[in-house]
Amino acid sequence: MNIVGKITKLFLPLIFVGSIFCNEASLTGDEVIQLFHSIQELEHKDSLNTSIIKNLELQIVDYKNIGLQNELIFKDYKKQLELKDEMIKLVKPKWYDNKYLWFFGGVIMTSGAVYLAGQID
Repeated sequence: MNIVGKITKLFLPLIFVGSIFCNEASLTGDEVIQLFHSIQELEHKDSLNTSIIKNLELQIVDYKNIGLQNELIFKDYKKQLELKDEMIKLVKPKWYDNKYLWFFGGVIMTSGAVYLAGQID
């Protein structure tokens, strides 16, 4: 037996008994209107809550997508750093690319040329 059938069998006798004994406890027109307005207010709040929940679920999806994008960016940066290290090893200056070697070599060559020019008579 399904749940609706069980509930119907359970609450149907209670409704009949309640209607018999509750003739004195009926609601007035003002109380019915007040109850109606409070039910409408609760339904409105429930619809707002469902829209807020949908918005938050969309934000969660967006944050997960942003997290995945950030992970990809970090992987790209790590790869760039590895490539940079390899490039530094390949482009490392040789012994003859020393600026002091070229400076002092130029000084020696110039002074040698000046000395030889001074020896000419």
